[in-house]
Amino acid sequence: MQKKKLEPLEERLALLENVLDTIYEGVIVTDTEGKIVFFNSALESMEGLKKSEVLGRYLSDVYKVSPEKNDHRQVLKSGKPYKEQSITYFTTKGEEINLVAGFYPVSHQGQVIGAFSLCRDFTRIKELLTKNMNLQRQVQLKRDGAERLNNGTRYELEDFIYASEQIERLINQAQKAALTDFPVLVYGETGTGKEILAQGIHNASIRREEPFIGINCAAIPETLLESTLFGTVKGAFTGAVDSPGLFQQVGKGTLFLDEINSMPLTLQAKLLRVLQERRYLRVGCTRELPLECRIMTSTNIDPYQCIEEGTLREDIYYRFAVFTLCIPPLRERVEDIEELVNHFIKNFCRLYGQRDVRLDSELKQAFLGYKWPGNVRELQHVVESSLVMLNPGQSEITFEHLPSFIRHKFKQQKAHLTLKYTAQKDTKTLNQIIRDTEKQVIVDVLSSHGGNITRAAESLGIVRQNLQYRMRKLGISSQ
Repeated sequence: MQKKKLEPLEERLALLENVLDTIYEGVIVTDTEGKIVFFNSALESMEGLKKSEVLGRYLSDVYKVSPEKNDHRQVLKSGKPYKEQSITYFTTKGEEINLVAGFYPVSHQGQVIGAFSLCRDFTRIKELLTKNMNLQRQVQLKRDGAERLNNGTRYELEDFIYASEQIERLINQAQKAALTDFPVLVYGETGTGKEILAQGIHNASIRREEPFIGINCAAIPETLLESTLFGTVKGAFTGAVDSPGLFQQVGKGTLFLDEINSMPLTLQAKLLRVLQERRYLRVGCTRELPLECRIMTSTNIDPYQCIEEGTLREDIYYRFAVFTLCIPPLRERVEDIEELVNHFIKNFCRLYGQRDVRLDSELKQAFLGYKWPGNVRELQHVVESSLVMLNPGQSEITFEHLPSFIRHKFKQQKAHLTLKYTAQKDTKTLNQIIRDTEKQVIVDVLSSHGGNITRAAESLGIVRQNLQYRMRKLGISSQ
């Protein structure tokens, strides 16, 4: 049977469809009503859908997207293309799709007659990129370690990134603490850099050539913590072997006990005796050994609150707190945020082979207004995660690049922050706005607590000494 000869228009259409079916990019075309008129084979493979399932149906019926937020509809309205962007969405079958897609109008004789998307599957590329970045990070960490003292540390006091007077004063206090051999207690919320400060003090002290060992008291079971610190001798208990504890392993170096308030009270009492006598017994041994190391500790809760709640012995607190250093949370030193962001961007750009990356101006305002409950650690994670989400050629981090867990929080405050800074920018600088706001908050809290500084500090989530310092700085009387 002789094949039916196609009309020129049909032949041209068939030719174009065959070409589009052989390319690696996914292509989907819709008409002016949003109905799918073409869906190529590459997109079938990417999304696990069949042409027969989607042709002739509306985009909003195939994908979980409202007609108003449909990218094709936006292109049809504006007549302008949308640049490539990373998108994640779900099909009506519940399949998660991760693509890089661009959206373009289709015009004929000056009139928009449809829209199409050009999509690339980003899943595999993302997996390879993540593996590559992890390898680069391991290499960088080894390189950093090689540049540091061979004593178990990676940080010095000079590694603190800041612009605030609070941290400058903290560093000065830490330098003074490094000149002595007294115990040091560091107080700061999670993520503020307590161990970094402890390492910095160690590396600025006469013990810098000796080891630095840090442990988290909350991470070690109570039954093992004593033997971990003091060591054991063979036969002390079933299965016990001769094992030196951290007191012995650290030698003349520094032992850092993080979250000392998580240590059992009975063990705190033994530790107090060790500090007073400068001697200790391994578990199961009768011969005392000299304690040669310096001990530094930390808490992530106000030490006075720990004492009141019975998680920290008062006598051991006063023994440890010869030097008490308080690291203020990031929300209390907003001027440090931009310095830290620039530092993290610079480091991660070097690590991931990117350059000239910056924050979008609106996002920068959101960073300054956010409370950062996870402090510097959270800020570092957000910057790194956002930078990784940049597409090739992009140099500006926007709200859309933020990790999903925090994006909605930033978007909620975006409008509020924009309005606030627009209203005040003509009359006050940012530092003046922060100072006035801080002063008003402290006055209001003091008033609500009848001038009681201790209760006001607890209400604000800061230590009493920090509040007193801020009151002096801002000229506030407890009356």
